[in-house]
Amino acid sequence: MIEFSQGFVSIGSDRPVPLAGRAGSPRVVGDVEGTLEANMLAVFSEGACRAVFVSIDALFVGRELSDILLSACADFGVANEAVLITATQTHSAPALEDTKPALGRRCDDHFADVRKKLTRLVSDVLTARPQQGKVTKGRSAIDASVNRRLPWHLPQLTRRGVQFERTVFAPNRSGTVDPLITAIVIRGESIAVVWHYTCHPSGFPVEKISADYPGIVRQALRQRFGKDTASIFLQGFTGDIRPVSGARPPGLMPLVRRAVQGPCFYDMKIENWRGWAKSISNGVMQAIDAATSIEDDVPMSGRIASTTLDKVMSGGSRNRLVEVQHLHCFGERILAVSAEPLLGLKDICPTESLLVGYSRDVFGYWPREMQLGLGGYEVNGFKDWFGVAHTWQSGLDDVFSELVKY
Repeated sequence: MIEFSQGFVSIGSDRPVPLAGRAGSPRVVGDVEGTLEANMLAVFSEGACRAVFVSIDALFVGRELSDILLSACADFGVANEAVLITATQTHSAPALEDTKPALGRRCDDHFADVRKKLTRLVSDVLTARPQQGKVTKGRSAIDASVNRRLPWHLPQLTRRGVQFERTVFAPNRSGTVDPLITAIVIRGESIAVVWHYTCHPSGFPVEKISADYPGIVRQALRQRFGKDTASIFLQGFTGDIRPVSGARPPGLMPLVRRAVQGPCFYDMKIENWRGWAKSISNGVMQAIDAATSIEDDVPMSGRIASTTLDKVMSGGSRNRLVEVQHLHCFGERILAVSAEPLLGLKDICPTESLLVGYSRDVFGYWPREMQLGLGGYEVNGFKDWFGVAHTWQSGLDDVFSELVKY
């Protein structure tokens, strides 16, 4: 048995707000599909809180909100390195940080509301009477994602002019993906589920506020376990992994576009997207059905390994932290990176690690060093949108290896 407390809060907006996640014209919307939430789990041992998980429906959390939450946890004696704060990475929610306005400007009134709600959530969860619960863990595999870096050898006409990238943003069905779902269930008076999958929540095809597929899974969990269930989603190393493409539209224009711009992704129709998202929730349920009891007396520990952005990108800020959090909990060694890590980085991580991206203050994508010469959005194209128009430092893999080693 372990001791835990959990809770969640709605962080939806009561007014039209700009969505974060895509460059170009602002997407200001007020209609909502499902709910936006922050979910929290606290794990206790010997009367003290040993680990906190905070999962927020947002593109990124950012430094400002992360520091607010870390300070709130510190008021209850929880150390910085024991607090895992992650974004679900939905591309259909308001921005919670103001460092990437090209991806969607933050509404400061909405941010103030979210800050207040999350501070109260921390207080409520950490002052609640811990309940005892049994822990089970299971895994399953699904086929719901595709690698989005396709090798290409023809020029492409883009909004920035003619490009000669060797990699284009398009389905690469022979590229690496991670089909594994991990689900950890804590059953007490209430239930919390920590689940992990690797795929961008970027396929929701309607201009509405939405948690994307993490919201569909959350809804399914509550249908199964009850309306008070907390859903802690840990996004994997999904920098180059996204939903499968919708069907190519009929007619001549898509063929012309392919000839001029190269291959691309197409949006799913909403009914197809719902079926796709349900396949993920079904996979989570399969992992839960396969779950077995785990040792509940495993020590919990955490630490932070960090460097600064100038060690990753030449010209980057010496004051901006790039962090990898090591958190040992539920028999898992969790590595959480404050970046959008490409899946290939898995090969230089310690084996048997649960790899998590999008923690705290995300500076941008983090590719493998061998991918730098191949170009593409995840290597160079993102930099202007993220406000980090710098060149990569040499020895990039060595920096990452040092941060993730045990």
